[in-house]
Amino acid sequence: MTEEINVEVGVIVIFLAGEPNPLPWKVKWRKRYFTFKQVDLCHPVWEGKTIQYVFSVSNGTSYYRLDYNTR
Repeated sequence: MTEEINVEVGVIVIFLAGEPNPLPWKVKWRKRYFTFKQVDLCHPVWEGKTIQYVFSVSNGTSYYRLDYNTR
């Protein structure tokens, strides 16, 4: 089952040497923390002059899509 939330959340990311993109590690949403164990996909999407990164992440039981708009 898919549920679209479409709200801003706080994200803690990790920047690793040699990795081209930041890796989402933890999200705070509705006073709860979700820690990710796996980043399956990260791809950039251009919207005009603005780049948006789309992440597919998993906490071991559920998958989440995170969109990061650099603007």
